[in-house]
Amino acid sequence: MLINKDTKIFCSFSSNPGNNGCEFFNTKFQENNINAIYKSFYSNNIFESINAVKTLGINGFAVSMPFKTTILDYVDEMDEASKDIGAANTIVNINGYLKAYNTDWIGVSKYILESIDFLSILGDGGFSKAIQYMCIKKNIQYQIITRKDWNKIYDLKGYIFNATPIDVKTKGYLIDGRPFTNQGKIISRLQAEEQYKIYTNL
Repeated sequence: MLINKDTKIFCSFSSNPGNNGCEFFNTKFQENNINAIYKSFYSNNIFESINAVKTLGINGFAVSMPFKTTILDYVDEMDEASKDIGAANTIVNINGYLKAYNTDWIGVSKYILESIDFLSILGDGGFSKAIQYMCIKKNIQYQIITRKDWNKIYDLKGYIFNATPIDVKTKGYLIDGRPFTNQGKIISRLQAEEQYKIYTNL
């Protein structure tokens, strides 16, 4: 498909950009004959990135660490999930009006299909908050392990979800949500499918 003046532009902003989104969205756009492209960008200033979005007319974008909570300071509207979670990962731009969504919790919910009674969540950032929200929705009891309790990680049992960028070792069953891990890639794809629905419904 040729890029032209009507091509919609979607992107992501991250302090550590990767190719998962580019591969997923550009493949889907091509398969479904949608005149759109997707590109990941490095950013260390989400305010300036948002100004670029509005100036260039970028139709939608994703954010990851460390912008998932601070992004809410710059949007005009939030969906119910991002409001309740206090974090967002998906933003759409309608003529300068920004609406925030959270699809992270849906991706995690679709990944965790087996019955889990209790989940230990490592970290308390934006991604962790989405996992906490998923637990509430699925009636899963959970605990949050922060830096002050980091020495407890190795002896944790049961299901443990790593919602941090840090390597961890534990005796329990580790779900590693970092986007470059095999589990993280699956979760990223599941939430990206929700993003795709939002982007193509504009």
